[in-house]
Amino acid sequence: MPICQNCGETWTWKQTLRAIFKWKCPHCHEKQYESASSRRKTGMFSLLPIILVPLIYLFDFSWWGIVFLFIVYMTIFFGAYPFVLKLSNEEEPFW
Repeated sequence: MPICQNCGETWTWKQTLRAIFKWKCPHCHEKQYESASSRRKTGMFSLLPIILVPLIYLFDFSWWGIVFLFIVYMTIFFGAYPFVLKLSNEEEPFW
């Protein structure tokens, strides 16, 4: 779980999902940023749909199958995201 770099408090899973859109600590209300290493990890995970597209066409999935795969993917992504997220007090360069 992410830990605020300003106050040292650990965010819960629910607090993390809420804070994704505003990036403020729910405890001290200071601005937080996603670390560069965390962005690289989530960036790799976001490439998975690009890899799945050829498989979808290869196996000729129906629209319902594609919707089901998308829902499963998003559930796994948002379920795992708080465990991968690392925070920083300042915005770090990606490379």
